[in-house]
Amino acid sequence: MEPSGFDYVARQISLYRDLLLAVPHWVKTQAFDIHISRGMPLSICGREGTLFPTKSGEVSRASEQGVVAGDAQLRELFLQACGHSVFRHEEELRQGFIWMGANCRVGVCGSAVTEKGAVQTIREITSLVYRIPRDLPGCGDRLFLEDVGWEGGVLVAGPPSSGKTTFLRDVARSLSWGRFGPSHRVAVVDERGELGGFDLGPNADLLQGYPKGAGMEMALRSLSPEVIVCDELGQHDLEAVQRVVASGVALIASVHGQAETLYSRPLCRALLETGAFQTAVCLVGRQAPGEISAFIPTAGKYKGGGKCCGTDRSRAGFVQRVAGRDLGCGKTAAQGTVVA
Repeated sequence: MEPSGFDYVARQISLYRDLLLAVPHWVKTQAFDIHISRGMPLSICGREGTLFPTKSGEVSRASEQGVVAGDAQLRELFLQACGHSVFRHEEELRQGFIWMGANCRVGVCGSAVTEKGAVQTIREITSLVYRIPRDLPGCGDRLFLEDVGWEGGVLVAGPPSSGKTTFLRDVARSLSWGRFGPSHRVAVVDERGELGGFDLGPNADLLQGYPKGAGMEMALRSLSPEVIVCDELGQHDLEAVQRVVASGVALIASVHGQAETLYSRPLCRALLETGAFQTAVCLVGRQAPGEISAFIPTAGKYKGGGKCCGTDRSRAGFVQRVAGRDLGCGKTAAQGTVVA
């Protein structure tokens, strides 16, 4: 991973810009986010755990050596993230984040102001979490190389910081450029401003800031896509997913989840039952962002007929990852291939 994403975010944090830009290269390349809490030392979280930048330009695992952010500093950083216009970001704040542009999303924690059970805004800010945008060209190649039938829809599942967004972006780019066949018309619905900002190819249309349901509807009505790509589906997106299924357009989307709980989580099960996803792709986790741990064939009717490499993939359940095993169709499973 290149540190450019880290450096970009560091430059947005004006009070600690020089401190963050000075940390070692290896810290930048493994970082997931920068965490600033009121009265606590600034921290960098990543594959190596939590590290605390010191005034000397190094990092330490000992929190007492870190640089503490006070109330005034946190408030100034919050106002800077909002462009000194909290009202302009009111809708985002209801969802707990601020979008700063160029794939930079800042998580905001504090006291919720609610009305009839719904969050209206956040006050008394207690912490800010700056997500580090990454681009990993080629991380989605296995989806095409292992003949899992992406045309029938793909649900990408993984825990936080497992690289779901990075994986989706690379898949959208490959489809748009036609890296594994003809170029496809791709509509990318980017509600939180994280999928765009990098190269998406010549045949991709970016719907940025749209709620996922409205964005999918807009794409179907106006853009004539062959594929719709969107991030982090929720319960409220089920109706829109069903409309995409009815339209015959392939849907590639992500959800929080893991292989072990894919069929037991109500949201994941409901999404799979729509018939929109022929295959579930499970990612390893934060220790290897964007890396696939398993392909899982899903139950129900879906485009593609439920066949892959001559093996019936229409039943629910898990399949084993093997190396060097005959697939029964003149092909041999490579390392990490999933077969039924």
